[in-house]
Amino acid sequence: MRWFFSLRREVPASDEPVPVWERPLGEAPYFVLDLETSGFSPARDKILSVACATFSGWRSEPDESFYAVVRHDDVADVPLHIWELTGLSPEAVRAGEPLESALRRALELGAGRVWIAHHIRHDLGFLQRATDALWRLRLRPLAMDTAVVAQVLARAARPLKLEEACEWLGIPVVGRHQADADVRMTAAVWRKEMELCARLGLQTVKDVIDWVSARATG
Repeated sequence: MRWFFSLRREVPASDEPVPVWERPLGEAPYFVLDLETSGFSPARDKILSVACATFSGWRSEPDESFYAVVRHDDVADVPLHIWELTGLSPEAVRAGEPLESALRRALELGAGRVWIAHHIRHDLGFLQRATDALWRLRLRPLAMDTAVVAQVLARAARPLKLEEACEWLGIPVVGRHQADADVRMTAAVWRKEMELCARLGLQTVKDVIDWVSARATG
């Protein structure tokens, strides 16, 4: 399972900062991301909203956060259950922010950070298609999937859904399938997972990636 995209291993010069993957879990900078989409296919479906937040280490409050409903003039192909699930509406989407500016603002927050998302391949699939179309930009973030980390820590047969991970870790589930709420819950899940990983002796982001990659299935 390829659940993170890139882990560069160049050795920095002595006067350069320690790479994010070598920093202690409690000191690394994180970027938590969630998209709400009209379906599961980046080729056919739309990004409806974008939410993200940055924080460092064990902080419970984000340093910065961003949320935008993405504008689409034609929403006839968005299934009814998506509006019901996300709490969005055709009117809100038609009045939303252009995708280019929403993604630019989000990606600026994510620069130089460890990306955190639940079922991150879904989000990265949509982001990669959009950034390729807009800027011919190839995304290769250092990314952590909290669903897979939860699977390994809980010794589950499959990656946990966000609400399942929250229940397992004692985190209230509020506003599920709303991008900004999902970001808050995903950040809380990652903090709990960091604590559990630290108890196992995993000290850095790289330690967690290596440990989980060796044990993840599916």
